[in-house]
Amino acid sequence: MRFYLIFIVIFSIHISSEIYEKIDISEKKKDLSNEIFKKLSREHYVRNFDDQDFNKKYFEAIFQRLDKEKNYFIRSEVDYYLKEASQIKSNKFDIELAYELINLYYEKLVAYSEFQINLIENTNFDFTADEYLDIFEDDNEWQVDISGIQEIWRLETKNDLLVAKLSDSSSDNPKEDISKRYKNRLRRIAQQKEEDIFSLAMNILTNQFDPHSSYLSPRSAEDFDMNMSLKLSGIGALLGIDDDYTKVISLVPGGPAEKSGKIKPEDRISKIKQFDENEFTDVVGWRIDEVVDLIRGDIDTEVQIEFISFESDVDNRKIVTLKREEVKLEDRAAQSDVYEIGENRIGVIDLPSFYIDFEEYAKKNKDYKSSSKDVKNILEEFNENGVDAVVLDLRNNGGGALIEANKIIGLFVSSGPTVQVKQKRGYIQPYGDSRAVQVWSKPVIVLVNRYSASASEIVAGAIQDYRRGLVVGQRTFGKGTVQSLENLSEGQVKITESKYYRVNGKSTQNKGVVPDIELPVTWDIESVGESSYPTSLPWDVIRPYRHKKFVIDSSIVENVLKLHEIRLTDEPNLNYLKEVRKRYDLNKDKKFLSLKIQDRDNQKILRKNWLLEIENKRRSSLGFDKFASYEDLENFNKENDDITDTNRIDFENDYQLIESTKIVNDYLDLKQKKIITMVN
Repeated sequence: MRFYLIFIVIFSIHISSEIYEKIDISEKKKDLSNEIFKKLSREHYVRNFDDQDFNKKYFEAIFQRLDKEKNYFIRSEVDYYLKEASQIKSNKFDIELAYELINLYYEKLVAYSEFQINLIENTNFDFTADEYLDIFEDDNEWQVDISGIQEIWRLETKNDLLVAKLSDSSSDNPKEDISKRYKNRLRRIAQQKEEDIFSLAMNILTNQFDPHSSYLSPRSAEDFDMNMSLKLSGIGALLGIDDDYTKVISLVPGGPAEKSGKIKPEDRISKIKQFDENEFTDVVGWRIDEVVDLIRGDIDTEVQIEFISFESDVDNRKIVTLKREEVKLEDRAAQSDVYEIGENRIGVIDLPSFYIDFEEYAKKNKDYKSSSKDVKNILEEFNENGVDAVVLDLRNNGGGALIEANKIIGLFVSSGPTVQVKQKRGYIQPYGDSRAVQVWSKPVIVLVNRYSASASEIVAGAIQDYRRGLVVGQRTFGKGTVQSLENLSEGQVKITESKYYRVNGKSTQNKGVVPDIELPVTWDIESVGESSYPTSLPWDVIRPYRHKKFVIDSSIVENVLKLHEIRLTDEPNLNYLKEVRKRYDLNKDKKFLSLKIQDRDNQKILRKNWLLEIENKRRSSLGFDKFASYEDLENFNKENDDITDTNRIDFENDYQLIESTKIVNDYLDLKQKKIITMVN
């Protein structure tokens, strides 16, 4: 029955067997899959994972990963595999059925690619017709037959060509470029190996337990070790696959991508150009290792990358020039500067990660480098130079060593635990720096955003729970879990083994840390973060740990918040952020995309006019000269784009940082006024 169904499907879409040869699972991989499944079932934080619908949910996840837009499989195929999966016992795992489905997917991808190649090479598209592509995947339904799917393929092909025609980086022959992209996809499919299919099947499996559990193939494990060594060459970004695109998973603190300030997780790479080449290379449909090889190069050479931003409309591409560097520990080090407002001196500490040189630390070398030692030195310097308050910037800080987070909290809070860790067997252990000496006793603000995760959330939560200072920014990522690496007979598996809890008993998992004062952001933070993962572990609470609280005058904080709210209305830079957010909200739920070239061209013109308008509005309010045209604005941005600048602290253009310094300045001024009033 199973073979017959698949034969009918394959025959109906005319798949070229010469391009993709079905990959069967080896006995070695079958044994390894069972090893991974058993290890996860026994050692994961959620140990009683005996969901009767586990295998059905697993196959639903495979369909979601392979065909989230419902462009390849038809309804009968989905029903068949879900029925087969539901008949597998909950404590069993059928890797063969998963292989069968993934093989079918690649066969369909061949059919899709051949269909598009034939279409792009033999069709003169009418870009004046009123046709639309459905881009809102949330309400998509599975097609009932291949004809419905092929109509989607036709519209997607037409859109690919339209985007190429309108792209600023397009060549003189966009048709040829798109055809080459499709042929590259075919080449990528033909190069599939068993390890590729196995890794895909296993990582979808591990993600069913939680988003942070994963399988590392021998090569992936090697790459992971290299990343942890902090000796990275290239642009400093962790990349992954999203359909035909290579996308940014995370940025390495101190790396070229992070320092550019223009690249964010979820951005997709569309084209790459080397410093000594005249044209961009379209890399959509390429294997990820090929994209990585193209991005890597000699240190101090430049590479230009075209990204499709995750937070803007589909036609908005950004070209970023990056200089390849070797990312070393010192590049990730804390940076500091002092911002003066009136009579007050505000110290800013930019901390990209909680780093430590474990190798030197293990050798008991007193001169080992660490984030806590660097922050301590900065705070002592601030004390000597009469700095009145500190902004600890943890934006985009994805975490690091827990020991370092504990020590840094100890610089602001001299005693008490910083976090509670609950093990998989229920045992709860408080952690902190027992030898902590408070170095900074003056006001402190912790600045966070949606990409502040793990150890960053521990620090922000502790500062908030101890009432040692205010947390400002956006709700944090919500990663409140701890993973460990387990060796396998081949490769490794990363398993979630425990959860973080704040001293007040609340988990940071899923909900993150909610700031005391929220700052505007240009996109919907709910689109990323722990809560966006369907298999994320839930938020919960445990018993709070007894801890002292510092005294923060609530009346002063209320007035600080009022002054901030006034600036949200009046301050030009904050208004600029709100205008960008309005446009994002307007476009994020757009259902249909016009395939009429005039409509798309008009949209592009309108977007440029809008950008010019809101920038000139901002500049006029600040007393700066307006730009006469969008081209003037674009040239200005290019001239001021210094790719060699290593200073991450920007008091001119970082509007959230500027507002944070104003918030703490308001606190200082109001506190001083209250002291004077009390004396009088």
